[in-house]
Amino acid sequence: MSDDKTIDKLLTEQNEQVEQLDQTIAQEVPGYSSDMVIELLKKSLSIHWQQTTALSAQAIHLERWGYTKLSDILRKDAEEEHQHAIINLKRLEFFDIDYQPFMISPPVWKRHDMISMIQYNLESVKEASATERATIVAARAVGDEMTANIMMPLLHGSENGIQLYEGYLKLIEQMGIENFLSLQA
Repeated sequence: MSDDKTIDKLLTEQNEQVEQLDQTIAQEVPGYSSDMVIELLKKSLSIHWQQTTALSAQAIHLERWGYTKLSDILRKDAEEEHQHAIINLKRLEFFDIDYQPFMISPPVWKRHDMISMIQYNLESVKEASATERATIVAARAVGDEMTANIMMPLLHGSENGIQLYEGYLKLIEQMGIENFLSLQA
């Protein structure tokens, strides 16, 4: 009998603790809200769709003009950006949020202008990095560690992109565009 009473007492205490947890209010941080997290996820989605489109187009363009090494790098980068878009889509679906219509600005760079393409890509990954960082901060401020953790690999990818495109620009500055392009064939 005493074992049954002990089990009943433990179950009662456990149920009381669960009820107390259910009654707790989520941490509120001034200036942050779940709505902000959702809007940042939507922005990140748009940036990654735009990057997927731009990098795919650039890869095809560069392949056509014989820059196969750079074309392969951009094609792989486009695939990674597509995966990042999917991650954003899945998180928005988790929140059961309507993300339609997609708001994607058309890519803008000059054909056959390698520096223009690289600068466009650099600005795009910088925007992605800033958005991902803001999403992480906003998610953590409202206690949404899952969204923050999901965004960490995306931020890492964007920061790698910043290094890549800044490196390309530095190489072009040091060796000239002709020498840089000769290495890309």
